[in-house]
Amino acid sequence: MLKFSGSREKEYIQRIKTDDRTVLGELFIEYQRMIYGYILKNGGNKNDAEDVLQETIIVLWQKVNSDSLQLTVKLGTYLMAIAKNKWMAELRKRNRIVSQEIPDHIPDGNPNSLESLLSKEKIESVRMALEMLQPICKKLLLLYYFEEKSMKEISKILNLANTDVAKSKKYQCKKNLEEILEDHLNESEGDIE
Repeated sequence: MLKFSGSREKEYIQRIKTDDRTVLGELFIEYQRMIYGYILKNGGNKNDAEDVLQETIIVLWQKVNSDSLQLTVKLGTYLMAIAKNKWMAELRKRNRIVSQEIPDHIPDGNPNSLESLLSKEKIESVRMALEMLQPICKKLLLLYYFEEKSMKEISKILNLANTDVAKSKKYQCKKNLEEILEDHLNESEGDIE
């Protein structure tokens, strides 16, 4: 089910279906800036961004050729969602590796160790904040951000009236999560003073 408007996007999909490998380079160039920007802004470097972009394009290629592509958004939005998931998985993997390597005592002063500890704290803060949300909010945010469900799917899963209600609820839940995180941050700063 392909529901996107761009003729260029349709052309990319058709070329993938016909095994035209030259489209890979075009996709790389077309979406490089967007995905690089996200990765660089979220703790990655140029090599990380290149890896994620390549993996993202490979996922698209595989989905198209297995006829399992359910594209209901713009191709760029779809690729960005894949890239975000790939990057989050990489960060989780790195965090597990780092947490196994770093002793429980005071860090050695190495900036990478400090950054990884701060990242671990952020992840723990988000996990804690999610647990404090109402169950419906927790479920909605997990479905949307981690399982990449559409608002239509979420409204069905959570028995909401329609996608507009789901969108509104997502906005409220996200705001609640932000408030909990902000309160937690303020409490943490108060403990330091």
